[in-house]
Amino acid sequence: MELEPGLEEPVRRGKAGGGLGLISVVLLLAAFQWAHHWGTLADSIVSAWALTTIGALLVSVWSLRTSRASRRFAKIGIALSLVSFIAVSAVGVLFAAGVDPADACGGG
Repeated sequence: MELEPGLEEPVRRGKAGGGLGLISVVLLLAAFQWAHHWGTLADSIVSAWALTTIGALLVSVWSLRTSRASRRFAKIGIALSLVSFIAVSAVGVLFAAGVDPADACGGG
């Protein structure tokens, strides 16, 4: 199926938003895995997670007003970004309630 000239870029933009959302979730899982370690690696994982989550949200929202194919990928990127925001909110609520989510693995 041939795309009209100029529609290729919005599809790529939507795919980029979806891909960033997927990377964001993978980095979120890595951040949970390394939550009890305090150091450069843990800080790097959390920083990369934050940047990809924000990037996924921005690129995906930017892609919503384009082609149908781009919107599908953009919606995936938004949904995966929301997973990260919900997870961080849940951890914040748990921490405020006195639970230490980072200590769940034994602190080793």
